[in-house]
Amino acid sequence: MDRVKFYSEDDLACNWELDKVIEKINDYSIEKDWVIEDVIEFLNIMKYMKVDRFANYFQEKTNIICKDYIEKIRAKTGKYISNNKSGILSKYDGDNIFETEDFLEIIEFYKVYKDVMGSEFQKFLDQNNVPLHMILKHRKIVEHFDEIIKGKIISDSYNAEIILQKFLEDKSLNLPPSLTNEEILKVLDDYIDSESDKVDINVLRKIIHFPTGKRLNITDKIKLHAKRKEKEEVEKVFSQDTGMQSSVSIQYQKGVNEEIQLNLIGNIKDISIVVSRDWIEENKDYPTLWNNFIFLFGVIDSNARLTTVSKKNEMSVIESLIRPSGDHLYKDSYAFTNKEMIANAQIYSYIQVLNIIGVRIEDMVEWFFNHYLSQEFSINDFVIKMPSESSSHFEKCRTILPEIDRIFKQYNILIEDGEIDQELIQISSSSIKTSEVQSFIENKYVYPVGEWYKTATFLLFSDQSSIFYLPDKEEKYKNFLDLIIRDNVKKKDFHEYQIRKMNWLFDNDVIIVNEDGFIKVADVETVFILKELYHEDVLNYYRCQTDLQGAINDLVERGIVVFENSLLTRNEQDYIDFYLNKSKFTNGYDIRNRYLHGTNDNNEEKYESDYYSILKIIIIIVLKINDDLCLFDNLE
Repeated sequence: MDRVKFYSEDDLACNWELDKVIEKINDYSIEKDWVIEDVIEFLNIMKYMKVDRFANYFQEKTNIICKDYIEKIRAKTGKYISNNKSGILSKYDGDNIFETEDFLEIIEFYKVYKDVMGSEFQKFLDQNNVPLHMILKHRKIVEHFDEIIKGKIISDSYNAEIILQKFLEDKSLNLPPSLTNEEILKVLDDYIDSESDKVDINVLRKIIHFPTGKRLNITDKIKLHAKRKEKEEVEKVFSQDTGMQSSVSIQYQKGVNEEIQLNLIGNIKDISIVVSRDWIEENKDYPTLWNNFIFLFGVIDSNARLTTVSKKNEMSVIESLIRPSGDHLYKDSYAFTNKEMIANAQIYSYIQVLNIIGVRIEDMVEWFFNHYLSQEFSINDFVIKMPSESSSHFEKCRTILPEIDRIFKQYNILIEDGEIDQELIQISSSSIKTSEVQSFIENKYVYPVGEWYKTATFLLFSDQSSIFYLPDKEEKYKNFLDLIIRDNVKKKDFHEYQIRKMNWLFDNDVIIVNEDGFIKVADVETVFILKELYHEDVLNYYRCQTDLQGAINDLVERGIVVFENSLLTRNEQDYIDFYLNKSKFTNGYDIRNRYLHGTNDNNEEKYESDYYSILKIIIIIVLKINDDLCLFDNLE
């Protein structure tokens, strides 16, 4: 029989592991002579017994008292360790990486390392089944064998991955105290110079986008070194036709029946968009041209949320494992990249078509702030100056970027004072963060919080939840909600381990068993709200129907969601920051700071690309301000 292993109390393997524990108890293994593998196994048995619901199950099946049994395990383990301290590392030759992890836990807890010779530890460390990152999880062992572990790290530049993991992802890792920053940087630099078959592009990107404030300062030279290496490796990938490519084509045609048509060519990676040229040329009034961003191109949705933002649940589990991660990185998933590709093609081509028919987007922006706000909302003295047509793209970028800050400042002053005082704005030289831009509307956005929300949405909507997989069902479902909506299922259709997890949804009145015995949603409005928040991250309260607002109010009272008041959603704030600066995301475009500090490329094509990106940001801001004012006007 395989040995018992504790993964977590919620792991799918628990059901099989519990049966193995019971078998160990019933055959009196605790009374037999132990080898080191037995010590490891009973450490795992003890972990299961410390979980109350498992302890109750063991006691029911075997009549043992888990508390007493744990004491027996501790006594037997202590006796074994005491009698075998000398040469204990040589007694372990397991080839199971999980056993190695547990073995190290025992070595540290019982302070066995103090009786281990350096040569013995070096031999142990060089074994294939002793991963370095596991050693680094044990601070006392690392400190005791400081020089030996340091030598292991600097001897192989591949350990750059572990070093970056320690600073970016896993604070539980411990580096040897004697390892200096200079030695760390040399490992990183040597890694960059490694052969292609050893270098991981994602590791290079971690070096390139390494943030400040992480107790390690990677120099600009090393970052540039990594950037050049990354470019080489990416070119090699695409030269071998092993990359996954996508394309978007967009045409403005006369004589088409619909305003916009979206077609998939071959697969979802290749998209063809046809826009009615007649519609645009026949409706050249500014309000309609602005509305095309919403109703034609879908820049914002019916909830007035920006559609191109990166969302938490867009990245698959596999993608999240292979891509660099961290709060300092904007999550530019495949889904986000594809949305950006489509949105950019639509917005940039639309601006060019407007130029052809004699309409400048810059004039539309000035009209919105200088005329529309005054006519529709009696808002006066809103000042914005867009670049002239004759300006170069470089000059346009330098001119337009400060206007974003001026828009935000004027809008905040308008909300705070009810009018715009230009002298007050001019007296302040500080910039305003996207998160600080206010809204006229209290309780505008709805965000989820807490463990209740995480548990409910994981069980209902995640494709990683184990409770919706039924092998007897021919049709495959996306998640548990998809299953109970599209099919009639009863409790008896599920395995016992699935029902145990599912009971949380029953106990919390999320699902019910109806009069026919089928599992169904208990409260449609609440589940709809949870589904929206799971997929979209946020709701615009006043863009929701009245019955949904009532359900949101109930969730607020229960502490499951919270309100926030801002012009931009959190995702929208991140999106704009991703474009304009690197204060939050080190992989951002940093457009504003590059032009402010003179670090931009001397490249006319890049200037033009940056200018279109800046225009896109201003278009988004216009759409968000218009939504905010329209909602506020309707509420008054």
